[in-house]
Amino acid sequence: MVEEGLERHKPLIDREICMLAGLAFLLPFVLPYKSLPAEILIYALGAVSFNILLGYTGMLSFGQGALFGMGAYTTGLLLIHLGWHPLATLVCASLSGAITALVVGLFSIQRIGLYFVMLTLAFNQLVFFIAYQLKGLTGGDDGLLDVPRPNLSIFPGLQIPLQTNLQFFLFIWIVFIGCIIVIRRILCSPFGRVLVAIKENPERAVAVGYNIQYYKLTAFIISGLFTGLAGGLYALFMKMVPITAVELVTSTDFIIMSLLGGLGSLYGPIIGAVVVKIASEILSEIWARWLLVLGLTFIVFMLFMKEGIWGLITAALEKLKVNLSGKVEKS
Repeated sequence: MVEEGLERHKPLIDREICMLAGLAFLLPFVLPYKSLPAEILIYALGAVSFNILLGYTGMLSFGQGALFGMGAYTTGLLLIHLGWHPLATLVCASLSGAITALVVGLFSIQRIGLYFVMLTLAFNQLVFFIAYQLKGLTGGDDGLLDVPRPNLSIFPGLQIPLQTNLQFFLFIWIVFIGCIIVIRRILCSPFGRVLVAIKENPERAVAVGYNIQYYKLTAFIISGLFTGLAGGLYALFMKMVPITAVELVTSTDFIIMSLLGGLGSLYGPIIGAVVVKIASEILSEIWARWLLVLGLTFIVFMLFMKEGIWGLITAALEKLKVNLSGKVEKS
């Protein structure tokens, strides 16, 4: 109870969030690939959203690609056919991701373990098949092309341009940091503590009186909300919606990023997204079979460093802190 009270009164913006915002802001100035920083933040948001399910609630979902793709198609179709304001399309993308997660979650949470995994996989393939078949609406395997990226009209006569890589990155940076603040608040709340309890010991959570089905479904919807938003941002970023946005490979990308970065932490999946995206960009230019290197790296981490990159960083910082405190006591 004391820990919950302390977490509840944590400030919305603290030193960790400020450091994350500062480091993310530097990405376009330190990376030679000018479009990569925006893509990193989009996938980082998707990985953090997935981590709500696996890292905090213990649900391994292969349906994140469906949520991501639904958000992307929603934004793309609204911009092409109705010419809506970009912010309105992103709101709709979030809602479409949440509604899709509600439908998928209602069926999937009825099972646990392998059966849950296979159900989410089946729903992802179902959404992919629908997107592939509806060529008149989604473009099929050619993708949804010519998605416009209009400037943001805030007030009459005032527009915020989004056309260059840097301009669009700054827009995504603001959205990303805002989402991280909200997700952090959710995970640090009593609701987030219940999710961790469900992951650690669902039987005890039931015995205490929690309706774990309700909490699992709510976690699914929250994850879908932010994953759909990431998909909407991806449509604006690409100025199209490729069929790969809803493929199983998108789901596995989020899984790899989260596991490599470190599950059960807010910042681990972000680090995983940065590492995977930068490594894939560099290695793909060096070697055509670069996925082999990424796969071997992933295997090594899963076998010997299960807490991921974030676990290594925190362990190193703790060791450094102990060494420094020891030197201070001796002096």
